[in-house]
Amino acid sequence: MPLSRRNTRSESSKNDEEENGIDTSDTKKKKKMSYVKKDPDQWIFLLNDSIVQESPDEENKPVICRLRHPRTGLGALFLFAKGDREVYEVTQFKEENRSWFIGNYVQQDGSLYITTPVDPVFLALPYLIKMEKTNKYMTADQIIHDDEFSETSRLCNTSRVSELHQVSQTKGSDSLCAYKFDKEKTLSWLKIKTERVAEVLEEKNISVCGAHSATFVRSKKSATGSKEDYLRYAHGMISDYLPQDLSSDLRQYLGIPSAPEKRPSEAENPPSKKVKLEDITPTEDYSKMGGIQEDKAKSKSKLSAAQKKLSQVDKTGMKSISSFFSPKSSKT
Repeated sequence: MPLSRRNTRSESSKNDEEENGIDTSDTKKKKKMSYVKKDPDQWIFLLNDSIVQESPDEENKPVICRLRHPRTGLGALFLFAKGDREVYEVTQFKEENRSWFIGNYVQQDGSLYITTPVDPVFLALPYLIKMEKTNKYMTADQIIHDDEFSETSRLCNTSRVSELHQVSQTKGSDSLCAYKFDKEKTLSWLKIKTERVAEVLEEKNISVCGAHSATFVRSKKSATGSKEDYLRYAHGMISDYLPQDLSSDLRQYLGIPSAPEKRPSEAENPPSKKVKLEDITPTEDYSKMGGIQEDKAKSKSKLSAAQKKLSQVDKTGMKSISSFFSPKSSKT
């Protein structure tokens, strides 16, 4: 039977592969595994030279940690440098179909990681607000603690952790100080931060009035925004590092009016772009009149000089050419 022949052939081929040391059972699996993307063991960073300065002390080497982001509450990457005295936010810039050429090696991950300095007080604020419920004064290491993100305690070693007194009430001495969240002091501190950012934006002539095309030419009127525009934009930048409730309180504290919200009817039922034909139908038919006038104008414009002279001749008593070709009437 043909089926038995095929079976014997397949069995013989398997036997040959086994004799040659080919593992037929794992061949396909190995091929699939060869296409699995591996996590890169190196990344491309854009950072300050002072962060990566060589130091004999291992504690001064930069360390990347995952901390809780003050805005979202989710994990985010931060970099500690110079013995945890400085902290930087790590932002990933990634686009599709990008890679890096490093010597003779091609790195598939074309991401670029950018580091920007961040005030550690912003990272400590959510923990300070959380401990407000206890109505107790606590030290920095008692407040800045997170079981999910164990590296959070590094914030206590930063050089600006002493600035917590700007957003809290304090007790004790400089060597042993306890803190308790103060909302009024926090809003006053954030107001100074926001106004300072707005001043820098205005000095740099940063456009805050909306998005523009790359080829857009600014006029004198559109080049500068109002004080309120810069303050609103600065508030948005500061709010990227604040909890939602504190961001709303800061907006009211600054006297920034809330953006007008769209009506539900406008958002759910947008105006129809389709125009009904019966609404634009004319009450009178002007097409015939226009056609007659156009035909007359065309006929007048097409007359030659001889035709114009012929039209001026007296044609009384003259027969037209068509009369010679018409059938003659029978005489009775």
